[in-house]
Amino acid sequence: MAEQPTPAPSRLQKYLGQRPHPPRRLLRLMRWYPPLLFQRIVPIAISDDLLQIHVKVKKSLLNRNLNGSFFGGTILSAVDLWYGTLIWQKALHEGIPIEVWVESLEMRFVRASWGDLYITFHIAPEQWEEIRQQLLTEGKLRYAFSFQVYGSEGYLCAEGGQTLYLRNLAVRPRRPVPAA
Repeated sequence: MAEQPTPAPSRLQKYLGQRPHPPRRLLRLMRWYPPLLFQRIVPIAISDDLLQIHVKVKKSLLNRNLNGSFFGGTILSAVDLWYGTLIWQKALHEGIPIEVWVESLEMRFVRASWGDLYITFHIAPEQWEEIRQQLLTEGKLRYAFSFQVYGSEGYLCAEGGQTLYLRNLAVRPRRPVPAA
């Protein structure tokens, strides 16, 4: 059976690709990423070691529901991306080609917020070392993270967990797609 050719990557995919970005460049790129831009999800600051990022969700007409608070989907969109991005970039900085997928995401809404939302995503150095060791030895793993979303009023608005599927492409490469 002949292998089906893979489609050519777009210019954006070529630019982002499998290469590490310095933290400040990553922050700038993510500020202009269209799905985040239109939902008013703004990364505020990222640590130099790529283990922590602070994110703000600005209130606007585009993400407000009929009650005047945030759409739940906007909050989920604000959470979906960050742990995977931090791990992806941290691994690339250490020379580990990696694939990251969000396997599951669950959220419990605690209280509505009528102001902006703030979320800090933090990966402890011990967690990163555990992830790194499993990627280098086993080649793949599932890892769970928790998060809390706070309103500008200072109280907890939502909390939940996210499970990521991580695969080291050097140890466990992608299988070729069979021809149809």
